[in-house]
Amino acid sequence: DLKLQFLYLIASPLFPPTQHKTMSGKATCVPAQIAQRKLDHINICLNDNIEPFEVSPFEKYQLQWRALPECDLNKIDLSTKFFDWTIQAPFYIASMTGGEKHGRTINENLARACNAENVPFGLGSMRIINRYPESAHTFDVKHCCPDVPMFANVGLVQLNYGFGLKEVNNLVDSVKADGLFIHLNHLQEACQPEGDVNFEGLFQKLADILPHIKVPVIVKEVGHGMDAYTARKLQEMGVQCIDVAGVGGSSWAWIEGRRQKNYKDEGNMGYIFRDVGLKTDESLIQCRKACPNLKLVASGGMRTGLDMIKACALGADYSSCAKPFLKAAMESTEAVRALIQRYKREMACAMFVSGAKNLQELRAMPPTVGGPKL
Repeated sequence: DLKLQFLYLIASPLFPPTQHKTMSGKATCVPAQIAQRKLDHINICLNDNIEPFEVSPFEKYQLQWRALPECDLNKIDLSTKFFDWTIQAPFYIASMTGGEKHGRTINENLARACNAENVPFGLGSMRIINRYPESAHTFDVKHCCPDVPMFANVGLVQLNYGFGLKEVNNLVDSVKADGLFIHLNHLQEACQPEGDVNFEGLFQKLADILPHIKVPVIVKEVGHGMDAYTARKLQEMGVQCIDVAGVGGSSWAWIEGRRQKNYKDEGNMGYIFRDVGLKTDESLIQCRKACPNLKLVASGGMRTGLDMIKACALGADYSSCAKPFLKAAMESTEAVRALIQRYKREMACAMFVSGAKNLQELRAMPPTVGGPKL
């Protein structure tokens, strides 16, 4: 398949993307180690097994069934509020990449597709911009999505590595972002040879800057789950929305493990810790019980619109995924749109079979596990 060969070529470590051009046309360089790490992530996600479970964490749940739903599929209302925006479905595309030359292509295709489909999306980790401002070009796609929210992205641990409020707001300004993801990824960093592993004092540091961040903030895990204690502490300091990002989708511990030379499972830290944490459904249920009024995003193994609606029925306000969109985003805007449209159709059908005309009605219909209601 020529298309797949092309995708492999542009993601192959044989062609490290250490140089790209800014909007002015001037060639700039991103250090080879950083560019290679980001390229490794793309290559591994495209070609290797990085998901610890074969089935979705939501496979065991069943939506309530209505043999006669008394509603029109074409009138199912998936729309919902997302901070100050109204979006067409309870869904956004999560962060992927940026900072190397393929990041521009990926982010542009995501931005154009999301604008056309009224879906928010997030940029990849942007800490590189603080040290190498020229790399902002690969994230600078707001002009492609003027009508939908686009979220910048930075790891919370960077507050222990030279970042403060000024640097965080600079990331937002550099790409004209509408919001900010702050990600928690201690296990990924521990499995990364060059990882930043000092996570001391971060609750207080976040509490200090949070009121002064100029855009809405979503604090997110990256694939190992948000626990109830952390969710409660974040809510108490003023965080309004959390992405639980549980175990079930891409394991960033395993991705980092696969970056090691001569990879083999035995003795590999990433493999050993690939499924450590909370499964997405467990994390969602824990956090919803601990924080009844907090906005929650379910991500981690969301592979169909049915998974997403099951998550909403379990207590999520929104769902999110990234890996299913990577190949599409490397291909074209149209490929991304086609996948978004597929998820929307699946979400609408999932609500239709339950007889739920809108999300409010859906949330009054708890799903079942083996018969009894949760």
